[in-house]
Amino acid sequence: MEVSNINTQGDNCEAHRPAHPGIFTMREAGKSDHCSAERCVDFPVSVVLPAGGTGERMGLQTPKQFCSFLGRPLISYTIQAFESVSWIQSIVVAVAKENMDLMMDITQRFKHRKVLVVPGGSTRHRSICNGVLALGEERSAAGKPKVVIIHDAVRPFVEEDFLCKIAMAAKEQGAAGAIRPLVSTVIATTSEGYLDHSLERAKYRASEMPQGFTYDVISQAYQRCSESDFEFGTECLHLALQYCGTNAKLIEGPPTLWKVSSPGACFGLGITLSRSACVITGGLAEAVNLADALQKAVGALDMVCIHKSEQMDVLNCFIHNSSMLLCLVLIICSLRNDLTAFPTPPPPFSQDTEHWERSASRVAEIALALIRDRSPALVGQLLQA
Repeated sequence: MEVSNINTQGDNCEAHRPAHPGIFTMREAGKSDHCSAERCVDFPVSVVLPAGGTGERMGLQTPKQFCSFLGRPLISYTIQAFESVSWIQSIVVAVAKENMDLMMDITQRFKHRKVLVVPGGSTRHRSICNGVLALGEERSAAGKPKVVIIHDAVRPFVEEDFLCKIAMAAKEQGAAGAIRPLVSTVIATTSEGYLDHSLERAKYRASEMPQGFTYDVISQAYQRCSESDFEFGTECLHLALQYCGTNAKLIEGPPTLWKVSSPGACFGLGITLSRSACVITGGLAEAVNLADALQKAVGALDMVCIHKSEQMDVLNCFIHNSSMLLCLVLIICSLRNDLTAFPTPPPPFSQDTEHWERSASRVAEIALALIRDRSPALVGQLLQA
């Protein structure tokens, strides 16, 4: 028997290739071998997700945090990433009043356990402030946290070891935030629309999420800030510095901290969230039975099976089956016809149950590893089991 396994996605999505949050059991995505989060985070931590956006920049009627990807709203993936971290005690989601019922329905439908839904405000800072205030009120069952992590509802890929770094730095310094290198050069223009000057890119960084604060720092910052800050401001670290004198620790973040803020990013998100594989059997009865065993072995992995004639054209399968477009792994099942290497004919494969199950288990392990790691080095490679 021969089973070939090939990763079907190209390098153009390399930047959008983090592991799916909170679903892999062989090795937790983002879990560092050098820092056990359970060991170092021994204080209460809560999360505030401002989710009151309208999706105007993407031209969507439905706010992007509620758009469905692979049958699940985007915000649910973000919540799932935080719920999978054992030391995070609660997640406050601040949404527009007209979306409160929708958010409650999402919480119930996807069985989110740590979520408290509160009304958001007319601006980002007002929504965050409402979330922070809710953490200090009695309705937050977990009680007031030591550290509050603020994150965007449309950044679904956040890694536990990085959250650990943010939480620890926030506790020690009062505030901490993620940064990333600037991708583009920043320029200043004149009022007439001409180039004035450009900034030296190496000296600057892009401020990203997540950001962490002690509860006292972030709550005092919002108590003291101005109406202008509430209306036009976006940077929480700046409020902590200006109104509390807290200079944030800046930590270089991983490339997975990207934000779904454009239609093009939605396609990358679909690729990234995909946990599916496509199995092509060629229609041979034994290969079909092998595919059935494989489906049982992979558990939660989504799998598409295509049973065509033995001489089928794989390219045509891709053209005529749109379900394959988001499949991360293509598995081709074929049985060897050359039995001359055996001194005596082997028993029919359908009778060799132990060999069958062992082979299916091994292929399932390879497929899960390919989807989990998403290594660019393996794109287009043919693996045999």
